[in-house]
Amino acid sequence: MISREYSSEWKPGDEPYYPVNDEKNGALYAEYRKLADQEQKVVFGGRLGEYKYYDMDAVIASALEMSERELASEK
Repeated sequence: MISREYSSEWKPGDEPYYPVNDEKNGALYAEYRKLADQEQKVVFGGRLGEYKYYDMDAVIASALEMSERELASEK
């Protein structure tokens, strides 16, 4: 199976799947990050946890890097 994903600018009436990487959403992410940093034993990652759009190869790389950091910090 081959699947393709094409990003597009959100328009009224569209389903907003991912935040647009702009100043407004960057500021909103900073607020979410403050709340997330207060949580213990929770890891926020990926498109939703980092509140940004990623191509799939980049989100998988990010998840693997985060896993390595978390495993290393447990030692």
